[in-house]
Amino acid sequence: MLRIDAASLFLAIFSFIKRVIYRIEDLFKPSVKLPPDSERAEVELSPKGSTISVEMALNSRCSSDYDGNPKKFHWGMFDATKKLSNKQIEKVVNLSKIPLFTNQRAEIQSNKDILTFVINNQADAVQKEWMMVESGMQQQAVGLVCSALGIGSVINNLGKDGTRISRDDFATVKMKLDAMKPTYNGSFWTDRAPSGWSPWLRGNLPDPLRYGEKPLIATLAGLKTNHEGTNKYTEETVSQLLWAARGRTPHLYKTRPWGLTIPTWGGEQDISSVYLISNYRLYKYINWYRNRSTHSLEELNKINEDLMYKLEKLFPSNKNLIVLGKNENFNRSLWEVGYQLLNMLLQAHALDMPYEAALLDEDQKSALRNIGIKDPVAIVALLCSYHVEKKENMIHEKTKDRDFQEAI
Repeated sequence: MLRIDAASLFLAIFSFIKRVIYRIEDLFKPSVKLPPDSERAEVELSPKGSTISVEMALNSRCSSDYDGNPKKFHWGMFDATKKLSNKQIEKVVNLSKIPLFTNQRAEIQSNKDILTFVINNQADAVQKEWMMVESGMQQQAVGLVCSALGIGSVINNLGKDGTRISRDDFATVKMKLDAMKPTYNGSFWTDRAPSGWSPWLRGNLPDPLRYGEKPLIATLAGLKTNHEGTNKYTEETVSQLLWAARGRTPHLYKTRPWGLTIPTWGGEQDISSVYLISNYRLYKYINWYRNRSTHSLEELNKINEDLMYKLEKLFPSNKNLIVLGKNENFNRSLWEVGYQLLNMLLQAHALDMPYEAALLDEDQKSALRNIGIKDPVAIVALLCSYHVEKKENMIHEKTKDRDFQEAI
């Protein structure tokens, strides 16, 4: 255990030193100034964009900036010498349609290369919470379309809760789009797992696939909140859905190996959580352990028959549920739930798995709180008789640390 702790400490110190060096460099380095638009050539997007799979788009997703160093802040690098045309930006918006759970207004307003995500400010409290999730789904749709097309994007925050911009309109975030440089060894895309000085740590779930057959853009165009798929769930497909929700990816964030299939607020790692209910047990998805990316389920508790019966009444025929919950009371946690929800629907649809998704009402939330989920928001019901066998929490119990030591 001492060897493992020393390795973790070294990685943390190394990352901290790099951040200090970059901060000092910023004091002496002039800020990047974009040339006038008239001097920037219109970017030619790769024809491969429409063929990039759901899995590869998720694995390659990253935010961008103009500092020219992927290891410094955001991994993605905007290309200051090129620009997007209005037509290309309009294409991104048109491709980013999502299935809605409400009948409320949720839209993307475009002003040149800045998108504003707007919802109805007059909705009641329950509808407004659901619309916050839908806005998160919209934000993620734009990010993934950009990932597939090889376009850079970055979220510009409007506060942890967003901001009202008129009597009827509430803005959640803004997002900047621009031309992007290839970031993964000369490519916009990668199917690799995290590696380097903080490599992937095999967990107690099957490793996820980071490439697939179904294109992201075509899958998004046909996406629904429920799907009568023809394939059966297996441990591999459930594992894949959990990774899609908030799994680790190979890019860095501020020198840390914190790449995820979703964007985070300033690198925050714990404002929402993913849970699995299966075989009368409640599990939490774990993607990080001792400064290493991983992929595991941690059993939280068993669910007694009475509580399970109440769940089955609220979610008929669904003994397997993936639940998304928030860990704070800011709207940003609801947007993050939306990111994860869209990812799972895309992955399940791409694999032709049967599912039903829902945003939760108070009765459903109460039943889920009773089994140990503090603040549930949304569910994806896996329509199957499959259940997860009891998982050994092999990297979360000191007495079962063999696999972790072997990985080191």
